Order: sequence, then C-alpha cells, then structure tokens
Amino acid sequence: MKYKAFNKHFKRTLWDEIKYYGFYIWWNWLESRPREIYWFFQRGWRGYADCDTWSFDDYLCRVIIGGLKQLKKYSHSNKPSKEDFDIMIKGFESNRKMIDMTSTWGSKTYIKYKSEFDEGMKLFHQYLNYLWD
Repeated sequence: MKYKAFNKHFKRTLWDEIKYYGFYIWWNWLESRPREIYWFFQRGWRGYADCDTWSFDDYLCRVIIGGLKQLKKYSHSNKPSKEDFDIMIKGFESNRKMIDMTSTWGSKTYIKYKSEFDEGMKLFHQYLNYLWD
C-alpha cells in the first residue's frame, strides 16, 4: 500500500490528536511518579539518585553551579574573591555548553568553552578547601 493511500485510509483528525496526546501525557506523568518518589528518597538517603548517574557530569555541573552561586552570594570569606567565583561559575557553565555540543568537537566555540572550563576548574581546584560558609 502506498503512503498516499494509507494516509487517506487512516487520516487522523485534530480531535484524535488531542485525545491521544492528552491521554499519553497524563499516562506518562502518572507512570513516572513511583520512580520520581523513589529517586527523591535516594537523594535524601545517599545524596544522589540512580537517574543522576546516567549523566553524572551534567548532574555535578548543575549542583556545583548552584552551590557556587549560593556561596558567592552569602560567603563571608575573602578567599576566593567574587571575581574568582565568577570565573568558576562561568567555567562550569561552559562545561554544560560543551556537554550539549558533542557533535562539534574541535570547533572554535568548543575550544573557547574548553579554555574557560579549564580556567574555572583550575580555580575550583585551588580554592576547594575554602568553599564553605
């Protein structure tokens, strides 16, 4: 059967699409609740969930960026300085962008993000023991 003949015979209306996707979205939401609850308790118990390890580099970048922004805002220490915090945050944000750019390794933007990440990681390594409030 050719595509045109198939499409004429099984044409879906807008109402069919609304019914299908309306059910599909709610069903997926309901189906994922037990896993989300399980992962919530895993994070509370051990600090990370199984789903976090599927892309551990991205998970750690998100957590570190949030922590650095919080420390920059409320830190009472003189080490590291606000500028150092900015460089570290920019470095980890560049790493997040590099993770999303996996198909363009070696491009100019990738190299720029890599150098920003290396600079931020160097400072992160240098000030790791000072990152407390």
